Amino acid sequence: MNFHNIKRLVIMERLIISALFSILSLGFFASGTSAAPIKVQVDEAKLIELNRPIHHVIIGNQSIADVAMQSKTTLIFTGKSAGHTNVILLDENNRQILNRKVHVSTSNESGMVILQLGTSRRSYHCGTICNTRLAFGDDPTFTKAVKKNHEDKLGFMAMAAKAGKGN
Repeated sequence: MNFHNIKRLVIMERLIISALFSILSLGFFASGTSAAPIKVQVDEAKLIELNRPIHHVIIGNQSIADVAMQSKTTLIFTGKSAGHTNVILLDENNRQILNRKVHVSTSNESGMVILQLGTSRRSYHCGTICNTRLAFGDDPTFTKAVKKNHEDKLGFMAMAAKAGKGN
């Protein structure tokens, strides 16, 4: 075997390894068996590309994360508030393609903080700053204020997106 044939074999081997790696990484999102969560930060978006078309997207808690379909194989995850939820993707026959945890964090996450003031409880998610968090069991007045804050923020984002489409 001469030098050129060996060189071709090495190049082919590298291409095959590269192709296998690409196939495996694409399959990562098409398989519901992988346990790795989808991670996104608050107020940021993350583009996820799939290797097969999806027809239905179900998000567990829309106050934590939202998902928009850019195409049948491309999703955009947006972090709304710190916390955990899940996403379920279904094909055209309503068969589950994926059921994955979604983890939304602040940029420098250090964890959940619960402030107990007598019988009143308030939840925060703290990183470099602490953000309010919707959590079951929190004081109803606090929860109502946090919910209104989130709704106002979403309304502002919707208006900004609508204004941006007019340009």
